Amino acid sequence: MIKNSKAELIKRFERKWLFNGSNIELVKLAIIRSKFLFNEVYSPRAVNSIYFDDCKFSSIIQNLDGVKRKVKYRVRWYGKSDIIQNPQLEIKSKDGYITQKKTINLNLERDIKFNFDGVNLLKKLILKNIMYQKNLVPIASTHYFRHYYLSANKKIRATLDSNLRSSLLYGYTNYYFKRYINNQVLEFKYDNTFDNFVRKNLKNITSRISKNSKYVISAIEKPISFLS
Repeated sequence: MIKNSKAELIKRFERKWLFNGSNIELVKLAIIRSKFLFNEVYSPRAVNSIYFDDCKFSSIIQNLDGVKRKVKYRVRWYGKSDIIQNPQLEIKSKDGYITQKKTINLNLERDIKFNFDGVNLLKKLILKNIMYQKNLVPIASTHYFRHYYLSANKKIRATLDSNLRSSLLYGYTNYYFKRYINNQVLEFKYDNTFDNFVRKNLKNITSRISKNSKYVISAIEKPISFLS
């Protein structure tokens, strides 16, 4: 059922903005009219992620505490939320706004269902790929719709996420969507050599820089049990 995995490593700057309850069409218009002259480059698609953490919820606590250097583990796939197809393990290491992401194809021979048994299989694959260095468990999932943009100079990529749904997985055997989050997340991704260029041209995107984490948003539904 499992094929050999392959890994890819990238390093880039990432900046995020959170638009609470905004009209997505207005946000898209602001992106197109910005000084970066963005164009939509790919067809929008559904994005699904399962976040894994240790039993102390170290990743959540690091994010809430503002820890500069942190690591996050997730499995991502595209398309239907209830069927896991071509999943990839992503290990994201962050140092401030600089992100290094290692992507590993999990290479399942067949699709699996997004349920307790399917996620448990993914857990076993993750532990094998990280050489059992951490005892990771599934904590939460996120599901949203993503638009893709590229600047006129082809140096800045942007994504806009909307229709965010989440499930709390830790401690549950029946997975179902428990939360709908009425906001949009805009993210810029680029080589760190272009950070000054980006900062100089952000004036007409009117929202604060955010430490937005979809993982934290989805999991913080029960903060007492997570942080106690």
